[in-house]
Amino acid sequence: MEQTYTKDQALIQHIKEGDEASLIKIYKEYRPAFQQWAQHSYRIDEEQAADAFQDAVVCLYRNIVQGKLESLSSSLKTYLFAIGKNIIRKKLQQPVALETSELEVVEHLQADPIDQFATNDRQRLVARLMETIGEPCKSILELFYFRGFSMEAIAERLQYKNENVVKTQKLRCLTSLKNMVRERYQNEDFV
Repeated sequence: MEQTYTKDQALIQHIKEGDEASLIKIYKEYRPAFQQWAQHSYRIDEEQAADAFQDAVVCLYRNIVQGKLESLSSSLKTYLFAIGKNIIRKKLQQPVALETSELEVVEHLQADPIDQFATNDRQRLVARLMETIGEPCKSILELFYFRGFSMEAIAERLQYKNENVVKTQKLRCLTSLKNMVRERYQNEDFV
């Protein structure tokens, strides 16, 4: 069992250092077991189980990069499954439709992505638009809102002159994302 904890601690350290391959390894290794467990334990369908697992991995990742998870008192698998269990329970208790304007969705991007993107179709739209927004916007918004990087850290990582340049670019990106959301709603994709 000690070997598992050592391996898990090493994975956490690699992820903290920006090694995305370690996160992908966790995702691929635990996804099938989680989905099977979630579907059986909570009587949810395959898509719901997949969504819950993805949200759990995002939460795990955030906990690691924000320094909330330094060491484990259980295996990484147990920790990840506990996050997933809480996500599923939370989703099962929520009302089916939540009324939120598109501006509220965009303005609350700083909140936990599990709460913001997994609760309804409008929020899922924002998540999909994040995938299409293009660079450097996608990187800047992900680093700032989801990974908790400071403006200074983003400037260093993305090789900008200084944090003021990043702030200006982030504002442009957020405005662009808001416009994309407005455009999609005007096209009545989710009305």
